[in-house]
Amino acid sequence: MENQQSELYQAIDTFIQTTTKEHAVEVIEQHQELLTDKADIAFSTIIHNARQQGHETTAKALDERRDFIRSIREEKDN
Repeated sequence: MENQQSELYQAIDTFIQTTTKEHAVEVIEQHQELLTDKADIAFSTIIHNARQQGHETTAKALDERRDFIRSIREEKDN
């Protein structure tokens, strides 16, 4: 379980570091776990922690990334 969580956070980190939409989509395709509820919860935790530490700009950027993943999730569900 801990290894899966570690892999999830590594996938999130890889996704966060993408610089283009195309690369972001590629990372999501390679790491389908980013489309799970667990990933969404992990993003929420990271965003909350960023806000708690006064990093509002980072939190907003992460919010946008999470919204991008959510939009892809919705497309796949339809």
